[in-house]
Amino acid sequence: MTILIFIGALALSVLTFELLTGIQKAFAVFGRGRLSSLGDSPAATGRSTWEALLVAVLPGRFDPQTAKNSADVISLLRRAGYPYDTPGEFYAAAMRDFMVFIAVGGLLAGALAAMDMAIAAPFIALVFSFLGLRRPYVRMKSLAKKRAESMRSNMLIGLSVLSALLSSGVGVQEALRRAASVGGPFCNLLGLLVARMEVEDFGKAIEVTRAHLPDASDVEVNLFLRDVHDFFANNRPILSSVLGLQESVHRSVVELTETKAALVRQRAGLFGVLAVVGLILAIIAPFLGGGLI
Repeated sequence: MTILIFIGALALSVLTFELLTGIQKAFAVFGRGRLSSLGDSPAATGRSTWEALLVAVLPGRFDPQTAKNSADVISLLRRAGYPYDTPGEFYAAAMRDFMVFIAVGGLLAGALAAMDMAIAAPFIALVFSFLGLRRPYVRMKSLAKKRAESMRSNMLIGLSVLSALLSSGVGVQEALRRAASVGGPFCNLLGLLVARMEVEDFGKAIEVTRAHLPDASDVEVNLFLRDVHDFFANNRPILSSVLGLQESVHRSVVELTETKAALVRQRAGLFGVLAVVGLILAIIAPFLGGGLI
């Protein structure tokens, strides 16, 4: 109990300090005037006391400069489509999530301790601490999964536009640029590929594009990137490959749609059976007396 009282007192003191600091900054901004505060950047305001404590206690988890998983975070940012502009923004959001979970876990642990259930309080605090550490990464993986799911349908549209442009005699790089203007996960990758090819070697540009795939094991996208590489490296015709991939992606989209439709029909049939069973029970229940009531 002593350690819990100490942590509660520390949290209360930090909260009081943060409130007083916020009030002081508000009065300072009001005193300088509205226009003079427009140039203040978020970096100039510095970290809050909670963030500074987290960085000091867990630098390998929250400090962008010394984090042990910075490579994994950068890979997740690429796969998820950059929901955060920089790794620093991701770590700042991770600290905010962790502080929220710590506050909720602390309140629940305090409530359990007040109800003479102090034995369960540390376990609740540990569970919420673990969830707070994992939540930002789970959210990023969920965004990457959703982006991978929408990649297939957008790839069909992009390949259709690309094949039409190539069939009309447009150059490959220009066709890639025009297809990228459609928008969407796959077409955005085409835009990234064209942009990187303008500033560096095509082989490195393709590798950078491959690193931004939401699903690195996507066969069709990897085949497309290989065909683009073969065109620029070995002058291999690309139109036939694009048409073949378009047919393959079309079949995949149709099969996926049929699978979802079959799942919906299966669930609808199950709900129908349960509804019929419930209707029969509702009809025969009054005749069974108190047996089912």
